[in-house]
Amino acid sequence: MTASPRPWFCAALVLLLCLCLAAPALAGGKDEITAGNRAAAAGKFKTAISHYGKAIEAGDLSPANMAVAYNNRGSANDDLGRRKAALADFARAIKLQPDYAETYYNRSFTYEKMGQYKKALADAKKAVALRPKDQTYLQREYYLATKQK
Repeated sequence: MTASPRPWFCAALVLLLCLCLAAPALAGGKDEITAGNRAAAAGKFKTAISHYGKAIEAGDLSPANMAVAYNNRGSANDDLGRRKAALADFARAIKLQPDYAETYYNRSFTYEKMGQYKKALADAKKAVALRPKDQTYLQREYYLATKQK
């Protein structure tokens, strides 16, 4: 006579199988940021915005990573011409991580596109103040300073 598997063992096996099959669908915030970055690099800005939104909603990001998600979504919004949404995202990123130079750098482009050159230059200067040896930030500040004249 063979023993049949215990009911709890079968239930546990089914639960384990369900968790394994569902795992790819349960992407975390960092995975969503990565997916958003890939979409943005491919020029799929609406898809990128969706991924960054999911990252923000995931609830498992550190404040620094939340700032990255908001910053990146701000850049994608700016690429789609959604300036107000971009500025709102950049403001959230700065509130979460005021020393994240990349957000000031990116926001300077949005302000420039809006014709707000003084604000653009102020943000470029802030990025340089935070990372004074970064050549990209220094060049951006110089470029915007020449537009002020």
